[in-house]
Amino acid sequence: MLAGKSLNGRFNETIEGMKFLLEVTMDDEALAKDPAGELGRILRYWGGNLRHYPLRPGDGSVIHDSGHREVGGWRIE
Repeated sequence: MLAGKSLNGRFNETIEGMKFLLEVTMDDEALAKDPAGELGRILRYWGGNLRHYPLRPGDGSVIHDSGHREVGGWRIE
């Protein structure tokens, strides 16, 4: 783990002990139809979007499928 180092060009005092948690409910219509494709889309979207968050404990957001239905969320603990 990094402590006091630059992470993607931003300074974080510490990330030791922090966890990134992603939870997606698989019984959604889009996920049931094409689970690998829909999960891949969700991961690509949030992988690119995370740079907009400081990634501190308490940060997080809901996750939507391709039909804009809420299917889960991510958070930093």
